[in-house]
Parts: sequence; C-alpha cells; structure tokens
Amino acid sequence: MDAITGDLLNPIFSSMMARDLMASTQKFSVGELKYLKDRGYAFERKLAANTDGILDIQLKDIAADEQNANVPLIFFNSVIKNDGRKMVLSTLPVSYMMKPKQMQLDPNAGADAIDFAALFRNQQPMDIRLLTALRMNATFPYVLPNVWLPSNPVIDVMDAGLRDNYGQETTLRFIDNFNDWIKENTGGVLIIQIRDRSNDNWSQPFETKSATDVIVSPATMLQHNWFKLQDYFQNAAFAYYKNAVDSSLQKVNIMYMPEKEDKKAALNFHLTAREKRDIMESFSSEKTILSFKRIVELAK
Repeated sequence: MDAITGDLLNPIFSSMMARDLMASTQKFSVGELKYLKDRGYAFERKLAANTDGILDIQLKDIAADEQNANVPLIFFNSVIKNDGRKMVLSTLPVSYMMKPKQMQLDPNAGADAIDFAALFRNQQPMDIRLLTALRMNATFPYVLPNVWLPSNPVIDVMDAGLRDNYGQETTLRFIDNFNDWIKENTGGVLIIQIRDRSNDNWSQPFETKSATDVIVSPATMLQHNWFKLQDYFQNAAFAYYKNAVDSSLQKVNIMYMPEKEDKKAALNFHLTAREKRDIMESFSSEKTILSFKRIVELAK
C-alpha cells in the first residue's frame, strides 16, 4: 500500500522547475530512439520505483500472455487533442473499436477512435513502454505534458477521462462486438466500476454567488459538472444497451466514501497519511460491503 501510493507529485514539479522551464536537453533512450527528459519521464521513473519495476516493460512483453488469455486484455486509451477522438493502444488489433458496431458499414459515419498499432505500424508500436501507455491515459492537463506522437501532422494526446472517465463507452462497445460469443460461451458480463465519487451526489451543487461568478459561470459550470455530464450520458447508454440486447449485463459500483465529504482525498498524484487511511476505511463502509456481496452473488 505505501509503495504504490508513494508520492508522484513532487518529482513532477521538481522536474518542471529543473528541466521543463529551462528547456531541458537531457535525453534517455528506448532501443535506438532518444527522447527528452521532462516531467512525464520523471513521473514514469517514480511510478516504476513505486511498483518495484513490475511496470517497467514494453507493450510487446505482455503481448503473448494477453493473446493466450494468461492475463486480461487491456486497452490503454487517451484523447487526441485536435479532434477529441480516442487513441486506443492494445497488443491485439482493435479496428472493430473505431466506431460503434451498427455504424461500421456506414460510409457517412466517421471513426471516433484510432488504432495506435495500425497508425504507427511502421514505427515499432509495440516497443512503447507500459509506463508511457499508462501516462498517456492519465495525462492530466498542465500537471503532465501532452504526449506528442510521430505522425504528420503531429498528434498529441491527453487524459482519457476527458471523454470516458470510467471506460464505460469502451466497455460497452467491446461487449457489443462480441455479444454473440458472450451469449454462447458465458453466463453474462459483470462490469465492476471503481469510482472516486457518487454518481448521484447533489451535496455540492454549482452556485453563483457574485457578479463575477455570473460572468464566468458558463466555463466554470462545465468544469464543475464535467464528470456529472459523463455520468448522465453513460447511465443512459448503459440502460439503452441493457434493454436492447439480451446480454445478461450487470454493473456494480464500488465507491470511495470519505468519512467527511469536505476532507475527502484529493484527486492528484499525492496522498497524505490521513487520506490513505480514509480510503482504506472506506472499504468497510456499508455501501462498499453491499457492493462486494452483490459481486459474490452475481459470480455464483
């Protein structure tokens, strides 16, 4: 627990001050390629240390295990800054994930995602480091630098949460593509969604209290309600899919329930000792226990 939750924020800001703002020329190598050391590199190095080097591998190192189902298949998503499409990283071909199944044969429906391995097929895409794939998925604006990819024109990507914070859009699309196989070979699908906030929390509504608040409210409203807007859309999408397709689809939420709402753990790369205790104690909350019991019941 202490290792995986070790501080990641200080190395990021130390690197920002020592390297990024001073136009760093220091480089590191991955195979024959060289890259600048920036705060993204500092984040990856610290995360590697916090996980005892387990994640310090390349995507190709897990390809065989994923293909043989020795480990779960993982999609590493990010969002393309230019147009909002997803960049999907996987060890297996994922062209079927580029647009909804019902629109795959519609020439007027453009793709809303890009297959990283297909786009960069001539540039050893499986040589990308697992830590870099994780960072692309979690490139929170300003805290970490956007990841610039070797395309023409250049594509830069950022945090996947800007479009699909809990991965549900990706999950439903995957299930839809393999629904027939799922019906024939399984008892159904259980989605376990781990959340840092309730999806029906009205305890902190957006309020305007001054003239300045009224002026800036259109922008601040979007910032304040970003995750709520995603929840509304994804709850509707889940309900529509579940009603339209007989897939025995179930979903259970496991939510972080802070002891005091005004002292909940911050959403960043640094947790205090009190915040760590609060998160661990949340697993003993009544709602969390009920969620675990529900998972056990559905798995029988």
